[in-house]
Amino acid sequence: MPTRPSVMVVDDETEIAELFGRFLESSGFNCNYFTDPQLALDNFSKHPNSYCLVILDLRMPGLDGLGLARRLRKYNKTIKVILVTGFLMEENIDNEIVKDVGISAILEKPFHFKEINPLIKEILAEQPSNSR
Repeated sequence: MPTRPSVMVVDDETEIAELFGRFLESSGFNCNYFTDPQLALDNFSKHPNSYCLVILDLRMPGLDGLGLARRLRKYNKTIKVILVTGFLMEENIDNEIVKDVGISAILEKPFHFKEINPLIKEILAEQPSNSR
């Protein structure tokens, strides 16, 4: 029996992290979720090739999603990353930073979980970039 792909979710709001976890588990993934970005980084550093995807909240205390994504890249240069934000993209996020960090997609709140499966399938089907 093939193993289920693993996804890491990092969101400082416990309810959101748990919802992501339940949704991903019901969609055929193993999911490890964290509410502390530093704990997530520690876990990822020990298992950098265990995950096929990381879903990060943009705004978190101590280490934001972009900073965390940048640090994750030190351990796995090709990991796929979805950034979740409740803020308008054009006004709050520098597109050059998003490109530099290697964000695969941005998911704006509010969203419906039914939007996530097609997005994940699309991202996981993409070939890794040779530029990273």
